[in-house]
This record gives sequence, C-alpha cells and structure tokens, in this order.
Amino acid sequence: MYAKYTHNNLILRHTICSPSDPEKTTTNGESFTPTVTEDETFLHTYNCNWEQFPRENDLSHRRKQMYRADYVKLHYVHYSTVTVVSQMNEIDTKSSGESWLHRYKEPHAHVVDEQAEATMLHTKSKVAHNTNGWKNRCKQSTTSEGHCSLGFPFPKHADRSKTPKRSDGWAYNCFMNEIIETRWWPKLVDAMAKRGKVKG
Repeated sequence: MYAKYTHNNLILRHTICSPSDPEKTTTNGESFTPTVTEDETFLHTYNCNWEQFPRENDLSHRRKQMYRADYVKLHYVHYSTVTVVSQMNEIDTKSSGESWLHRYKEPHAHVVDEQAEATMLHTKSKVAHNTNGWKNRCKQSTTSEGHCSLGFPFPKHADRSKTPKRSDGWAYNCFMNEIIETRWWPKLVDAMAKRGKVKG
C-alpha cells in the first residue's frame, strides 16, 4: 500500500510558527529559524501543502509504504526491492497465477485514496537558510514547491485567480487539508489535554 507523499511539500504556517512577528528575524532581516511553539502541534503547524488536496502528482519515487512483512522480503527507504513474486522465475510466476513480465512491475500495490482512506502529513524542520529572502519570496504569487518556506494558506473555497494575495501583501501559497484541520487536529489536542490531566 502506498501513501501519496512528497519529501518537502509541507511548509510551516506563518501565523502559527514562532517567530510569527516579521521583525523577529536574524540581524540581516532576511532569514530566521521557524519553530513549532510549545502550545502548538506539528500536525496543525505543518498542515499547509503546496498542492491542493486531493493531490494529483504521483511522485512515485517519493512515496511511503505500509507493507506486509511476509510478502516484502527486502525494503529500502521508499521501495519494496524484493517481494515474494519478484523472486520467482517465469515458470513459478505463471504457476502461482501471477502475470509474467520480463521487466518486473509490482502487481499488488494499492495507492490509498487520501480523502476516504488515509493521508500522510510530512513534517520537516526548517532552518535559517530555508527562509533566505522570505520577505520578498513570500510576497510573490506562486504555489511552486520550495519557493517560500512559510505557509500562507488559501481561504477555503477561494478562487486562486481572483485572490492571489492577502490584504497585508503576503501571497497565498498553500492549501490546508480540511479533514486534518477539522477532525484530526482537534482530536489530537483533546487527547493531549486528557493525557496531561492524567499525568498531573
């Protein structure tokens, strides 16, 4: 089973990460190290994707897998490099009811529907060099991956062609996963609060 995933597609939401005050930057005023504050979660802070959900780009070389250990015999990073079927010769493959191809193609992979089945939210810390020139770059209207490392999410149901920027000049550049925002993040906050009470 594959989950759609891209290595660097999620960016910290500008108004949630710390420091969110544009003046709290390094001495040259051009970069800073954004962090997730103690009263926030990575799930909420990073819920901002350069591609609108449901994502269409396949990016097979970057996908994550959930796999059955009795079927996948060797796994490396994003790949099932050896499986039960891939080890078979032509005769064994055909006798087991599988299709034989000289160039092996995995026949038992399932790409999840990230709206109905599952989704993956990848969070990756950003450092100062990721925000170089952010004051200029984040005011340019684009949803290109990696252009601006701070997220300014489009309002829900917004027309991208008519509302490319916020009233304060920052350009919208990412999209929130509404299921995460309205269902999973509140559940996480509630669970963390209950756990805190138990520990206390």
